Amino acid sequence: MNYKELETATYDMLDLKLTELRKEIPIISFKNLIDYFENIILKNNKIYDLNDIAFYVMNIKINKVCEYLNFVEISTASNSDIKNDLESILEG
Repeated sequence: MNYKELETATYDMLDLKLTELRKEIPIISFKNLIDYFENIILKNNKIYDLNDIAFYVMNIKINKVCEYLNFVEISTASNSDIKNDLESILEG
């Protein structure tokens, strides 16, 4: 399987997973799911073939995606009280 076919198959699997995730998280977008896949799954795991991709996509958990989206929202908010609280806790 060449790279283009692998990429197309991955997008199709993520699109199916997005349908499942939208039942619990209606505001999730395809970009959110792609970001989660790239920043969490691909960063921590090696992908060798389509079987690996299918395994990781089908094992995406709703609560993990929620945690990731909350983290991204908090970390990108410039003047968030939660962000300030977390920074003060981390600083000591």
